[in-house]
Amino acid sequence: MSTRGGVAAGAAALLLAAAGPAPAVAADVARARTAAVISCAGAIVVNVHPLNGAVDGRSGTNFRCATPDRSFAAELTISGSLRSGGELSYEARTTDSLRLTDTGEVFRFTVDRRFDRDTTAATGNAAERGSSSQARDSGTGTFGTGTGLVTFLVTNGYTLDVSG
Repeated sequence: MSTRGGVAAGAAALLLAAAGPAPAVAADVARARTAAVISCAGAIVVNVHPLNGAVDGRSGTNFRCATPDRSFAAELTISGSLRSGGELSYEARTTDSLRLTDTGEVFRFTVDRRFDRDTTAATGNAAERGSSSQARDSGTGTFGTGTGLVTFLVTNGYTLDVSG
């Protein structure tokens, strides 16, 4: 290969690099830059079943979410299992579905959650918090117990942020 051929090849490589990424790559980069966080607030009801290890729940009727450019109603469904538990706290991994009611779009994500109660009595105050690489949530409220069941009503300051 001559020096002239090497210079020509180098110039061609520089021209291709200057032209920018291929359209498919450019679209992926644009999507990554515009991926919004969906922020939600409202109330959730979560049932923890210490006897069989199941966790299930859903959002209340006034559950609202927003992105930087719009606000909308949404429905959150929670399903999972206990990872550990005691009398005052339970740790669970849940797979959640957030359905945007205006578009029907559904986001699915996993959250490691912790539910704490302030007493071993049948009712009392409670707190919930969770996180993963996809979502983060927290809130406070109350709890009540039944046969083989602890129901957490997270109604105070519940927030959920989901990476869209």
